[in-house]
Amino acid sequence: MAEVGERWWLITPEGEPFYSVGVNDVDPRGDTDQESGICPYCEAVELIYDSPEAWAETAAARLRSWGFNTVGAWSEDELFAPLMPYTVLLNFGGGQSDFFSDEFLQRVPTITEERVVPLRGDPNLLGWFLDNELKWGKDWRSRNTMLDEYLLLEETSPGRQVAEQYQGDPEGFLLALAKQYFRVTSEAIREADPNHLILGARASSLSMPLQVPQAATAYLDVFSVNFYATIDGLFDGLDETWGPLVPIDGWLSAYYELSGLPLMATEFSFRSRESDPPNTWPPIYLTYDTQVEQAAAYDEFVQKCFDATYIVGQHWFEYVDQPVGGRGDDEDNNFGLITVNDEPYDGFLGPVTITNSKAPHLSR
Repeated sequence: MAEVGERWWLITPEGEPFYSVGVNDVDPRGDTDQESGICPYCEAVELIYDSPEAWAETAAARLRSWGFNTVGAWSEDELFAPLMPYTVLLNFGGGQSDFFSDEFLQRVPTITEERVVPLRGDPNLLGWFLDNELKWGKDWRSRNTMLDEYLLLEETSPGRQVAEQYQGDPEGFLLALAKQYFRVTSEAIREADPNHLILGARASSLSMPLQVPQAATAYLDVFSVNFYATIDGLFDGLDETWGPLVPIDGWLSAYYELSGLPLMATEFSFRSRESDPPNTWPPIYLTYDTQVEQAAAYDEFVQKCFDATYIVGQHWFEYVDQPVGGRGDDEDNNFGLITVNDEPYDGFLGPVTITNSKAPHLSR
């Protein structure tokens, strides 16, 4: 990482500035259609490609031809390691642990030994994501603050004992909790791997309390935010119900101001009705009539990321469409660059390729 002039950059092993234009969930396995019980993309991959390696070579070539340079979270890391820059999601939180517990303190080094140590010398590895959309406060999972959650733990649990010291001070407890999480995870990675970046825990911009980016300052290299453009008024309503949340106006500038860290927009997407998936769930994401309109929304979003000198990359969600009957959590969206039959959306990808060619590191 380096701040050069007015802009933050990722830096390649060769010392060159790099801006990450990525795609999430580049994986040959796809999603199972919950209605049919079939994984349509799995069947297409098995029919078209001789091996997983052949699939990965085609996917990497496609991504590069469309101007993408990074494989994002939930991708098939081992297949892409020799092919192009990639990231790894570690999932330290394990279904939201007690971050003060012996179980968490033991799990972090175990995961680090198993997953971080073998890759510490890989020049294609961009860095580590700690987790994805942990619960840090009131959100879609429950209206409890984290102080509420920890006061519900067993009386003898370490987290409950810490929480009791913050009775009546949920903000103070959240700051202490987030510092504990970031300290334990980042120290384990730094000791095992001094060569790669710690890219944060992929916060949800729709449910993020102010204390979390404040706590991250001393521990991360990048603060990652899943940042979707959504239906009008949604954020304001959530801020009133769950907040105060970190503001998203100013293109996430408050995250940069609170943390002092460069940012990565680690999920965003737009849907088109020119596709098979019905785009019914969740209803909060923006849907356009045509791929051309979808591409225009992509261009507007990405150009704002390019223009924000504190943003070092953005990652599109995702490589393959969700199945028509919905995946296990009912999502049934045209988020893909390709269909479940492995066919690219050329009407979308043509303009996207032009937008990606304007990435900051390509125009220096």
